[in-house]
Amino acid sequence: MVLEKNTILVIHDARHLAPVVEKALNDGPWRVRVMPSRRREWQDMVAGVAGVVVVLDGEESGSGRKLLERIRAVDDNIGVIVLSRSKALEDAVAAMKAGAHDYLSLPVDAEKLRHAVAKAVQLYSLTKRVYLLESQVGWQGSFDDMIGASPAMREIFTMVAMVAKSNATVLITGESGTGKELVAKAIHRHSPRSRKTFLDINCGAIPRELLENELFGHERGAYTGADRRYQGSCERADGGSLFLDEISEMDPLLQVKLLRFLQERSFVRIGGNEPISVDVRIITATNRTLQEEIESGRFREDLFYRLNVVPIHIPPLRERREDIPLLAKHFLDQYNAKNEKIFIDFAPQALEALMTYAWPGNVRELENIIERVVVLGNDSRVKLSHLPPQIQQSREEGARVFTEPSMAPLDGQKIVPLELMEKYAIEAALKRCLGNVGEAARKLGIGQATLYRKIKQFGLR
Repeated sequence: MVLEKNTILVIHDARHLAPVVEKALNDGPWRVRVMPSRRREWQDMVAGVAGVVVVLDGEESGSGRKLLERIRAVDDNIGVIVLSRSKALEDAVAAMKAGAHDYLSLPVDAEKLRHAVAKAVQLYSLTKRVYLLESQVGWQGSFDDMIGASPAMREIFTMVAMVAKSNATVLITGESGTGKELVAKAIHRHSPRSRKTFLDINCGAIPRELLENELFGHERGAYTGADRRYQGSCERADGGSLFLDEISEMDPLLQVKLLRFLQERSFVRIGGNEPISVDVRIITATNRTLQEEIESGRFREDLFYRLNVVPIHIPPLRERREDIPLLAKHFLDQYNAKNEKIFIDFAPQALEALMTYAWPGNVRELENIIERVVVLGNDSRVKLSHLPPQIQQSREEGARVFTEPSMAPLDGQKIVPLELMEKYAIEAALKRCLGNVGEAARKLGIGQATLYRKIKQFGLR
């Protein structure tokens, strides 16, 4: 049986709680269907729901999480909300780790449940629009202020277009210089909040005491020198978006206050008593691996799951070399205009050097180098001699697109496994094509999507 698409499917282990949830959800714009978890039909019905399955945790500890895992196995995009009698933080974290969209303790407020369901439905709808949006954005090599034509960047363009329409919290990850702030600004500019304020704070550049003040503000007389009330960023960005860059650098004590703000959407100014409620979207970014920060005790696990509602990862430039010519030309045109220069394009040797360089500083490093070339040069074409020595050397050493490949010569007297032959062929094609996946796919006679899958399979990136 397939349900209507606006149906919420409630799969339960505790029969006496099901009517409570059904009553709460029937007040929303959905049809509600209740089914015990012991009935196997729910697996065939999941694909037709509006995107949310509500799991009622049974008497047996952990049964809700087991059911959650079974649901996610049917459709990984489904938004699952776990209801449980347990109020223990570790149970909530475990459920979120297992893939729950939200975790609510019983007895649950009906309005809070409807709000959680509405958010999950919205995110599910956005996810399902990805293929439609891919036909509308990313194909011209740019989206907003972001440049790129690689599949990775086109996927990011689509994600930005999708999540911008929601109020979901976004966590942007990637190495320094990849353009995380550009993604955050694009999300704001394409959102219903675009006419409101966008504020950005670098958490690593402000001491803890000052950062708390910057976020939440203070009342007059809160401390020596506080001669007037100060509105923090959370208050000034009301109705708009607040971008917290390098969130991993935030002091653990302040992380607790940020977590409380995310849960309640209200705060108290330093030296104040009255809670202040605001409507602000939080976007965060980091160049660190937060899982490692959590394991080391430097970052709160519960805060991570609050921030990581919609993750967007920006790959380093060395993993999307197809974007280098586009980015280089974009920066060339940009700094030509600023400096009244006449560089038109790149000599083949110069472009080859740019394509083979490792770019440890990512897009920011590429921009800085192109600016230097334009400022110091007077020519119509960027030549190899215009580029810094380390980039010239990268061309001389060959196209080291990946870490040293195991291109051992094949012994004609020895039978080599077909899979190994395939890996060697792909490595050779990528090296010959300077990392251009599209060109390598054409030379290999396979589809680009197939080649990307093979690259991932063989661990070539």
